[in-house]
Amino acid sequence: MAIHVVNEARRCLHCKKPMCREGCPISTNIPEAIELFRTGHKEEAGEMLYENNPLSVICSLVCDHEKQCEGHCVLGRKGAPVHFSSIENYISDAYLDHLEPEMEPKKDQRAWLSSAAALQASPSAYCWPAAVTM
Repeated sequence: MAIHVVNEARRCLHCKKPMCREGCPISTNIPEAIELFRTGHKEEAGEMLYENNPLSVICSLVCDHEKQCEGHCVLGRKGAPVHFSSIENYISDAYLDHLEPEMEPKKDQRAWLSSAAALQASPSAYCWPAAVTM
Protein backbone atom coordinates (compact mmCIF):
# COMPACT_ATOMS: atom_id res chain seq x y z
CA MET A 1 0.00 0.00 0.00
CA ALA A 2 1.26 3.47 -0.83
CA ILE A 3 2.46 5.15 2.38
CA HIS A 4 1.69 8.68 1.21
CA VAL A 5 -1.95 7.73 0.59
CA VAL A 6 -2.30 6.29 4.09
CA ASN A 7 -0.66 9.38 5.57
CA GLU A 8 -3.07 11.62 3.67
CA ALA A 9 -6.03 9.63 4.97
CA ARG A 10 -4.75 10.03 8.54
CA ARG A 11 -4.66 13.82 8.10
CA CYS A 12 -8.44 14.05 7.62
CA LEU A 13 -10.14 15.80 10.57
CA HIS A 14 -13.58 14.22 9.96
CA CYS A 15 -15.31 17.56 10.34
CA LYS A 16 -18.89 17.73 11.62
CA LYS A 17 -19.76 19.79 8.55
CA PRO A 18 -17.40 18.49 5.85
CA MET A 19 -16.70 21.36 3.49
CA CYS A 20 -14.90 18.96 1.14
CA ARG A 21 -18.18 17.20 0.44
CA GLU A 22 -19.92 20.50 -0.21
CA GLY A 23 -17.18 21.39 -2.69
CA CYS A 24 -17.67 18.15 -4.62
CA PRO A 25 -20.01 18.61 -7.61
CA ILE A 26 -21.29 15.02 -7.27
CA SER A 27 -21.50 15.07 -3.45
CA THR A 28 -19.08 12.21 -2.84
CA ASN A 29 -19.08 11.28 0.84
CA ILE A 30 -15.36 12.01 1.18
CA PRO A 31 -15.05 11.64 4.97
CA GLU A 32 -16.77 8.25 4.89
CA ALA A 33 -14.57 7.02 2.03
CA ILE A 34 -11.46 8.15 3.89
CA GLU A 35 -12.60 6.54 7.14
CA LEU A 36 -13.41 3.23 5.42
CA PHE A 37 -10.01 3.25 3.77
CA ARG A 38 -8.17 4.26 6.94
CA THR A 39 -9.79 1.44 8.94
CA GLY A 40 -8.84 -1.20 6.37
CA HIS A 41 -12.13 -1.44 4.48
CA LYS A 42 -10.70 -0.53 1.08
CA GLU A 43 -13.18 -2.72 -0.81
CA GLU A 44 -16.19 -1.02 0.83
CA ALA A 45 -14.67 2.40 0.18
CA GLY A 46 -14.21 1.47 -3.48
CA GLU A 47 -17.75 0.18 -3.74
CA MET A 48 -19.11 3.38 -2.21
CA LEU A 49 -17.09 5.55 -4.61
CA TYR A 50 -18.08 3.40 -7.60
CA GLU A 51 -21.80 3.48 -6.70
CA ASN A 52 -21.65 7.26 -6.37
CA ASN A 53 -19.61 7.70 -9.56
CA PRO A 54 -18.67 4.78 -11.84
CA LEU A 55 -15.97 7.00 -13.37
CA SER A 56 -14.28 7.81 -10.06
CA VAL A 57 -10.91 6.45 -11.21
CA ILE A 58 -10.98 8.87 -14.16
CA CYS A 59 -12.34 11.78 -12.13
CA SER A 60 -9.58 11.26 -9.56
CA LEU A 61 -7.13 12.17 -12.33
CA VAL A 62 -8.94 14.87 -14.32
CA CYS A 63 -11.22 16.57 -11.79
CA ASP A 64 -10.12 20.02 -10.61
CA HIS A 65 -9.72 19.04 -6.95
CA GLU A 66 -7.90 22.24 -6.02
CA LYS A 67 -11.06 24.26 -6.70
CA GLN A 68 -13.53 21.67 -5.44
CA CYS A 69 -13.04 19.17 -2.58
CA GLU A 70 -9.42 19.98 -1.75
CA GLY A 71 -10.11 23.69 -2.19
CA HIS A 72 -12.82 23.50 0.46
CA CYS A 73 -10.80 21.42 2.95
CA VAL A 74 -10.47 23.13 6.34
CA LEU A 75 -6.80 22.11 6.56
CA GLY A 76 -6.12 24.10 3.40
CA ARG A 77 -6.80 27.39 5.20
CA LYS A 78 -3.49 27.28 7.06
CA GLY A 79 -1.54 24.68 5.16
CA ALA A 80 -1.94 21.83 2.71
CA PRO A 81 -5.41 20.29 2.34
CA VAL A 82 -5.99 16.55 2.43
CA HIS A 83 -5.19 15.38 -1.10
CA PHE A 84 -8.31 13.35 -1.68
CA SER A 85 -7.45 13.01 -5.37
CA SER A 86 -4.62 10.58 -4.58
CA ILE A 87 -6.73 8.70 -2.03
CA GLU A 88 -9.65 8.43 -4.47
CA ASN A 89 -7.37 7.26 -7.27
CA TYR A 90 -5.75 4.59 -5.11
CA ILE A 91 -9.08 3.24 -3.81
CA SER A 92 -10.83 3.37 -7.20
CA ASP A 93 -7.95 1.78 -9.09
CA ALA A 94 -7.69 -1.07 -6.58
CA TYR A 95 -11.48 -1.58 -6.66
CA LEU A 96 -11.64 -1.69 -10.45
CA ASP A 97 -8.86 -4.28 -10.52
CA HIS A 98 -11.21 -6.71 -8.75
CA LEU A 99 -14.53 -5.61 -10.26
CA GLU A 100 -16.15 -7.97 -12.74
CA PRO A 101 -19.10 -6.10 -14.25
CA GLU A 102 -21.95 -8.14 -15.64
CA MET A 103 -23.19 -6.80 -18.92
CA GLU A 104 -26.13 -8.04 -20.93
CA PRO A 105 -25.78 -7.92 -24.70
CA LYS A 106 -27.73 -5.23 -26.52
CA LYS A 107 -31.05 -6.24 -28.07
CA ASP A 108 -29.55 -6.37 -31.58
CA GLN A 109 -26.67 -8.50 -30.33
CA ARG A 110 -29.02 -11.03 -28.70
CA ALA A 111 -30.70 -11.81 -32.01
CA TRP A 112 -27.36 -12.05 -33.78
CA LEU A 113 -25.84 -14.23 -31.04
CA SER A 114 -28.80 -16.63 -31.04
CA SER A 115 -28.64 -16.82 -34.85
CA ALA A 116 -24.91 -17.51 -34.67
CA ALA A 117 -25.47 -20.23 -32.06
CA ALA A 118 -28.14 -21.84 -34.25
CA LEU A 119 -25.76 -21.78 -37.21
CA GLN A 120 -23.03 -23.50 -35.23
CA ALA A 121 -25.43 -26.17 -34.07
CA SER A 122 -26.87 -26.90 -37.51
CA PRO A 123 -25.23 -29.03 -40.20
CA SER A 124 -25.45 -26.12 -42.60
CA ALA A 125 -23.10 -24.05 -40.48
CA TYR A 126 -21.31 -22.74 -43.52
CA CYS A 127 -24.43 -21.30 -45.18
CA TRP A 128 -25.67 -17.99 -43.83
CA PRO A 129 -29.49 -17.83 -44.06
CA ALA A 130 -30.89 -14.91 -46.02
CA ALA A 131 -33.43 -14.14 -43.27
CA VAL A 132 -30.73 -13.12 -40.78
CA THR A 133 -29.60 -9.52 -41.20
CA MET A 134 -26.99 -7.60 -39.29
